[in-house]
Amino acid sequence: MTLSAISVILRDVELEALQPGRRQAWAWLAWALSLQFVASLLVPVTRPFGLPAVQAAVGVVEFAYFPCIVMAAAGFLLTSRGRAFGPQFWLEAALVTLCVGSVLWLALPHGLPSGQLPTRSSWTVGLDAVMGVIAAVLLLRRSDWRHWPGHVSFALALGALVGARLLEAHAVSRGQVSLLAAPLQVGAVAAFAIAAHLDHIRTERRAPPMDAQERGSPLAALMPYAALMLAGSALLVLHEGSFAEPAGLVAWAVCIAAGLLFARQAIATALSLALQTGLATRSAEARFNALIRNTADVIAIVGADATISYVTPTAERIFGFAAQDLIGQHLDELAVFDDRARLREFLAHDLAQCGASSLVEVRIPRGDERQRVIEIHGTNMDAEPAIGGRLLNLRDMTDRKGMEEQLKRMALHDPLTLLANRSLFRDRVEHAVAVSKRNGRAVTVVFVDLDNFKNINDSLGHATGDRVLNKSAQRLVKATRGGDTVARLGGDEFAVLLENLTSRDQVIEVAGRIVESLRESLDLPGADMRVSASVGIAFATPDDGVEDLMRNADVAMYAAKTAGKGRYVVYEASMQSAASERKEMEAEIDKALRENRFLLHYQPIVELHSGYLLGVEALLRWQHPERGMIMPAEFIPVAERTGQIVPLGRWVLAQACREVKIWQARQPKSRQVRVGVNVSAVQLAKSDICADVKRALAISEIDPGCLMIELTESVLMQNSEAVLATLTELKKLGVRIAIDDFGAGYSSLTYLHRFPIDILKIDRTFVERLGSIDGGDDFARAIISLGNTLELEIVAEGVELEHQQRQLIELGCVAGQGYYYSRPALLQEIEYSVHIARRRSMADTLPQGARVTATGRFLIGELKPAKFDATDTFSRELAKRIS
Repeated sequence: MTLSAISVILRDVELEALQPGRRQAWAWLAWALSLQFVASLLVPVTRPFGLPAVQAAVGVVEFAYFPCIVMAAAGFLLTSRGRAFGPQFWLEAALVTLCVGSVLWLALPHGLPSGQLPTRSSWTVGLDAVMGVIAAVLLLRRSDWRHWPGHVSFALALGALVGARLLEAHAVSRGQVSLLAAPLQVGAVAAFAIAAHLDHIRTERRAPPMDAQERGSPLAALMPYAALMLAGSALLVLHEGSFAEPAGLVAWAVCIAAGLLFARQAIATALSLALQTGLATRSAEARFNALIRNTADVIAIVGADATISYVTPTAERIFGFAAQDLIGQHLDELAVFDDRARLREFLAHDLAQCGASSLVEVRIPRGDERQRVIEIHGTNMDAEPAIGGRLLNLRDMTDRKGMEEQLKRMALHDPLTLLANRSLFRDRVEHAVAVSKRNGRAVTVVFVDLDNFKNINDSLGHATGDRVLNKSAQRLVKATRGGDTVARLGGDEFAVLLENLTSRDQVIEVAGRIVESLRESLDLPGADMRVSASVGIAFATPDDGVEDLMRNADVAMYAAKTAGKGRYVVYEASMQSAASERKEMEAEIDKALRENRFLLHYQPIVELHSGYLLGVEALLRWQHPERGMIMPAEFIPVAERTGQIVPLGRWVLAQACREVKIWQARQPKSRQVRVGVNVSAVQLAKSDICADVKRALAISEIDPGCLMIELTESVLMQNSEAVLATLTELKKLGVRIAIDDFGAGYSSLTYLHRFPIDILKIDRTFVERLGSIDGGDDFARAIISLGNTLELEIVAEGVELEHQQRQLIELGCVAGQGYYYSRPALLQEIEYSVHIARRRSMADTLPQGARVTATGRFLIGELKPAKFDATDTFSRELAKRIS
């Protein structure tokens, strides 16, 4: 039995969650039981020998048992959470110690027969009293024994050991054997094992410790007085004289006083417990009332006929009436008329059975305010005497419902224009197509895309862009019928779903109204502008699905943009093949980049007076293995739309710098020849052009001043601040900036002042009109004069005839390019042209290190105009000698 108890205790010691002090207490107890077990084995073995030395050794083992027990008990006393170690506790502990200790001391046998040696019981009797006192103090320490059965079990085990020791000591003093001592010892060991097991369970469950200030047990409160009664009773038992004597009377008086004190304390304890219970009840009621007053929900009790018998004060927030004014009213009459029948059905049938529970949602009017949406959770509690009706919990769901509706609108509508979004539009188209397949009604999808909208955002700001989108959305709604679905798909893309239009002409009429309404001037704060739109129309066929119909409308819209924008186009099957070709071209562009199938041709830029070479413009070509040479107009728009222009433009920049640098090395007199590289708006927006230029300059080692970045006017209008920062950074690198096709776009003098521009290239349309009767000379003269005023160099593009060159010279233009001088060709083909020969000839007549302009023109003062003919004998002979 002892070994089993030790094993249970050691299992508790191994728990990691156990407090260190409590682990040590259980370890001390294990040692105590082990020593007791060893002593119980040694006593019967050594008794026959009767040797004092052997008996003394056994006594030492048994004596060591008591300190271990004391240490274990002290550990439990210090680590347990119970009453605080205040003055009251120590006074009560002293009283219990005095009374219990004195009674135990008197109960122990005293004295030995003459001539006998001290026995084991004679020098351990004091320790038995100590253990009894410790047991009593442990019980006094606990504030509520119900929560700590292991603690009580440990105290009872100590008490059982004390009892066993007393019985054994009395039996030994009389030369007898106690029959009850052994069972008590076994019970004590079992109680120790039970205490360890209960503590083990409590620790594993991680039960929270009790509050030291929790309500105490009445038994613990009465223990000091019980100990006092025990001491008084001992006086009566030990009194040997007559109780009529003074000593006897005093003993009776003490005993009766102790009993009266015990009774008085018992009554006081009962009253205290009743008072605590009353205070706890009132506190709970106050807490409940505070919760009722401050909760957002309303609690009501109604009868089966909806009569209100109780309602919390918070009802005024929902109904607009004080709680007392609602008593006796019918709850269903407070709801809106349409919900009254449903509420009566809920109370009378859904909650008809006892314990039944259900949920309903009704609307409550609030005067001039909006209706309140109320969720009612009801439970039938007719069987509960305290309630006797339907217990309802009413919750105001108005804000939540409003938020749900708002989220639903946000999920299905565009927040800027309040039109349907792509998700809702697709759902409407899907439904319309399904209905059309059943009844044959016509379905048409119209895609609308605002033209050049990005320029508005970049130049005038996103706030203006948003206003344009709003105005456009309003005009779309006005241009369509009330039953048509108008949606914003994203960005500047809109869509319209037309149903039940009986003829193609009706659809065309709607599309025309859309185009014309969007073309009208937009009256915006601080701006008056016009916005055109490209419209694609797709008629549903029996075989078309939702994706097919929307894709066809998108293809038609793209065709409208390709055709010149500001118009509508009806989808045709041939357009799909064009779209497929674009998809195929996208894949082939990627393949051509990987296989290095792109190459550069160069067109010379010449000085108009003398015809010597100033520079070249790099022009991209695609050598297709099947289609032959493909011009940029066929694949650049596709590359810009897909973003492939970024890697393609990066390749052009690096390749042009590398090839021109190699060519300059072979032509020492042409080291200052410029090379122009076109950069698109997409490339400027989607790539780090400055980093690309730095990389190309570093790899090729070309002089930065020989690189000329050519941009169109429209690029300057797109996100002008970012473009300004980029061009400024490029100028810091030393490269030249040229505006290509100048005059064909915005031609804003403001932008010419703001941006670090070096060169203006006159658009070819003005060159073509030179000498015409519509004032073509005036346009060219104005641009050249503007360039001279701003100290910009002018290059005329598209020079194809001799009279164009002559008139440009007369207008003051100094540089030009076009078929009159040379078609675009490979660089090695240009290397032997007459323009190179004239540059070498010009360079030979100038001092070494002569300065050149941004276009590569030598600064040698005013040169005499000289008629230049690419076919003259001098030019051919000079080219032959140089070659």
